[in-house]
Amino acid sequence: MRLEYSDHPALFRAADEASLAAQRNYLRLTWGTLILLVTGAALAAVSSEFASVASAMSALAMTSAIVLAVSLLLTLYLKTSKLEQVWYGGRAVAESVKSMMWRYIVGADPYSVDLVPAADADKKFLSELGSIVKERKQLAFGFGGEFAEEPQISERMRAVRATNLDERKSMYVLERISDQRRWYGNQAKLNRSAENKYFALIAFSQLCALVAAMALVEWPGSKIKLTGLFTSVAAAFIAWLQIKQHKELSQSYSVAELELSFIQEQAQFVKNDRDLSNFVADAENAISREHTLWIARRDRS
Repeated sequence: MRLEYSDHPALFRAADEASLAAQRNYLRLTWGTLILLVTGAALAAVSSEFASVASAMSALAMTSAIVLAVSLLLTLYLKTSKLEQVWYGGRAVAESVKSMMWRYIVGADPYSVDLVPAADADKKFLSELGSIVKERKQLAFGFGGEFAEEPQISERMRAVRATNLDERKSMYVLERISDQRRWYGNQAKLNRSAENKYFALIAFSQLCALVAAMALVEWPGSKIKLTGLFTSVAAAFIAWLQIKQHKELSQSYSVAELELSFIQEQAQFVKNDRDLSNFVADAENAISREHTLWIARRDRS
């Protein structure tokens, strides 16, 4: 009885999609800004080559000015837009709702399967979803309304909650812990690989800048001066690496994956609903802790 994406609460899907869209737009605009800055440096580097042709030099100067003006506008837009706010806030809402959903599905506190009447669990779940929305009401503009008519508690969620202890435990281990461990492991590898790639690009750009500087020492009369261009390229890669935080994410995801592996081993000791509730609390706290650290790192960047 696999839980599909469409079976998740409407609030989760709205926040998740809003966050992903804001992240994509923010990173694309940031990358575009860096490319424009490097382009401006490249135009400046070759403009002196056309010093004898006034029209060509004027065209290059005009193009450089336009490129830099566009980069400035993009920077101002990134500063004044709420893309970062929707990205981080939307992710915080989505992860909080997802954690609540799993606690509800398996009957863990505070949505125990022992609640009488059974509707009390639904009421509590919906009430806490409402509290999340009130706390993050400034993000409502970014969530859109496409999920407004979708349920917060799907039929599949209720169906899984109604199964026996072993089925709920098995589903939680397979679809929550194992799936999250796999995601952490893959992300750790991808971020480690990305960090190595950008480090190599930064080092290569710096080497090129050094060679260009030494060339000017040897040929001081050269009209083409590439030192500034390669320095700008290196600076752009460094800025991108700081934004993406590949090293920090790789380490954090590796630690989170390892912690969840230890918790997963405890599943064999779950013998009743109280044990399951404690087991789920440990796992969700570990996942929440990693996400909280992610938000903290983003706020400091």
